[in-house]
Amino acid sequence: MGKVITIKNNKGGVGKTFITTQLAAGLAYGDKKVLILTSDPQNNVFNFLFKGDKTFKKGLKAEVLKKDGEYFRLRSNLYFLPLEDVKFSNLFLKEIVSFIERVKNEFDYILVDSIPTLKIDEIFLKLSDDIIIPSYADELTTESILELLKTIDVSKVKAIVTNRYKSSSSVHKTNYTELKNDLDGTPILFTDPIESLTFIELMIQNRKTIWEYNNVAAKKVQNIFLEILKVI
Repeated sequence: MGKVITIKNNKGGVGKTFITTQLAAGLAYGDKKVLILTSDPQNNVFNFLFKGDKTFKKGLKAEVLKKDGEYFRLRSNLYFLPLEDVKFSNLFLKEIVSFIERVKNEFDYILVDSIPTLKIDEIFLKLSDDIIIPSYADELTTESILELLKTIDVSKVKAIVTNRYKSSSSVHKTNYTELKNDLDGTPILFTDPIESLTFIELMIQNRKTIWEYNNVAAKKVQNIFLEILKVI
């Protein structure tokens, strides 16, 4: 049976899609069959991993209700089922549970790029085996994460990873350290931060993954993701 992992933070701009796509690609390169789902109809996964025609008519909703959604192959072993819109019928919200059970028989991992979209977000969290929380080293995000940990099953939270970190910023250093101290003594992995690098911006622009590079900066980021992959 496949494992469901939701990448979750109620605050925007923390790099949920970046974290999702890099983890998914890492699993796929490790010979695991991986499916990415999203609760965001902007389907930003395309902008990270796909260079072809991203036009589609039938996505997650069609697949859940009629089993005729359009899967996009992003890499070897890595697939994406985009979302049409956020108008969810009661039938869809009921049937998505069966859909998740079905794809767990087809894929080793199902990663959910999650935004707070009412009922579907609750369902994804309930069905998840693990939760990964992306972070940004500012006060609002730190507070958001601490509040989030009060509202979800904290035993599912495997890791918190700080993204777009500026080592030259005293504000970032302070907030990163404070959150790390707040989590001290918990089983949650708190990784080294992922630096805000021009290299990563160019990587995303070229629809590449961190696993497709071999430079020093890439290896440092790869090691952070490898830490997360070890606990999921």
